[in-house]
Amino acid sequence: KISSAVVNMYDNTRALAENKLIILYLIEKIEIPLSNSEICQFALEKNLMDYFSIQQYLSELVDSGLLEMITENNSTRYTITADGEDTLNYFIKHISNYAKTVINTYAKENSKRIRAEYAVTANYFQEMNNEYTVKCGVYDSDGTTSLMEISINVATKDQARTICRNWKNNVADLYGDIMLTLATEPKNETDDGPKPITIKK
Repeated sequence: KISSAVVNMYDNTRALAENKLIILYLIEKIEIPLSNSEICQFALEKNLMDYFSIQQYLSELVDSGLLEMITENNSTRYTITADGEDTLNYFIKHISNYAKTVINTYAKENSKRIRAEYAVTANYFQEMNNEYTVKCGVYDSDGTTSLMEISINVATKDQARTICRNWKNNVADLYGDIMLTLATEPKNETDDGPKPITIKK
């Protein structure tokens, strides 16, 4: 006769394995690197696992080479490795149909939003002369190709924070205005220089 302790241990092991597979499946379905907060938001909203378990699973998945942790632009994101894809494909039947349906629906409804957020960056850092450099960027939908990058030096941290916030909140308008300005021929100018201003009496 199998003791209840053994049964519980088996159930816990199976749940642990499925939860790790759920994380792998989520990242694969979104198809771009996901931040810790995005993974937590999904799992907590769907009541699939708790916060501390997620942190443990992510750490173990990275340690085992199934996930890769990428840190850039002051942000940490997770992407599935080739070994992670192989493991997921081999054990995918261990993910419940409910969990797969929830993930598929979430990916369909949120991938566009996540891609848009990933495509916009704004960060700042302090220079040796105590000034601050602000770097803002816009990337394509998968976050790999730069569409525009600008670097600005400012005197204070408050200015740097304001620029970062305004870039993220108004990037569509700013990007459009910059591109329009750069691509528009200057007015009232010829090859010989600006036209003189005539004042009528």
